[in-house]
Amino acid sequence: MMTMLNKNFDAENLLLASEILKAHDVWIIFTHKKADGDAVGSATALFEAGINAGKKVSWFSPDEKLPEAYSYLSHYDEHITQENFDFVDDGKTLYVFVDCANQTRGVSGFDVSRNINAVNIDHHEDNSLFGRVNCVDGRASSTCEMLYRVFTAGNWPITLKIAESLYTGLYTDTGGFNFSNTTPLSHNIAAELIKLGIKPDYMNDLIIQNKTPEGFLLWAKALERLKVFGPENIFAISMIYADDFKISGADMTHTVGMSQFLMTLRGVKLAAMITENPSGEIRLSFRSREGSPICAGEISRTLGGGGHERAAGSSFNVKAEDAMNELEALIMKKYHELFCADK
Repeated sequence: MMTMLNKNFDAENLLLASEILKAHDVWIIFTHKKADGDAVGSATALFEAGINAGKKVSWFSPDEKLPEAYSYLSHYDEHITQENFDFVDDGKTLYVFVDCANQTRGVSGFDVSRNINAVNIDHHEDNSLFGRVNCVDGRASSTCEMLYRVFTAGNWPITLKIAESLYTGLYTDTGGFNFSNTTPLSHNIAAELIKLGIKPDYMNDLIIQNKTPEGFLLWAKALERLKVFGPENIFAISMIYADDFKISGADMTHTVGMSQFLMTLRGVKLAAMITENPSGEIRLSFRSREGSPICAGEISRTLGGGGHERAAGSSFNVKAEDAMNELEALIMKKYHELFCADK
């Protein structure tokens, strides 16, 4: 059962999160698998804040490699790859989950029933509230927005390095302040970060102008397979096969942004990118916009996944060679169910 968060977020949770961070000298940060700009941004911002406060900080996730596009952020190189983690409630260590909708999206080993000393800072509407302290606002544009609010609530100093990390997450999760999750608060926070020394043109270059030749070859494969369908071509899908990574020399981090790029097609309301990982696992990434008969989060949850209303993901338990046809059929089936239900 998905947990839909109460829209009436208690701002006292911001100060509570700040106080528990201050109270512990050892922080262990966790981000979700296949980290994006918001995950890397929030982790590096928190890492820098902890180091500045004299904390002992480390950062783990299952990712073998983080997206190289965010390598300009402080502490990027201090990320540690780990699939399983031994959580010990010793009273000294604070486990900090950032941008994780639930404890299963990151390293394994966290047992909710043990009431481990963990703080959960996030903005996903379907967050399972698994921490001892949960600072989760489903209305926030990004986890970096949440972290900025935590820092300001507790009067933490925000250095330029922290500001760069926060701006990265805010920018990427709002699509450059173009997505529907962009709010007046998002712009206000961006303005405050600019006052601290952020240069929007410089940050835009770092965030956007970061494609590699290998990544372009991979994206070219996806564009070759592009398919638009449905009433007035409002749906778009494409696929990357495991062999495409070998041919292009790219890796999984180069798939970031593909589903959103499909949304730039005129008239498309829902886009999906299918990726067969080199390991053989098939993943789906959905994006949708206002006016789509099917929301990204809705169809993702149909497949056991999760995410936001406009951006979500799931696994896909089909053969790679059948994936595009199966997904097209699933989308059209869902569309007809909803269309008929409205009649």
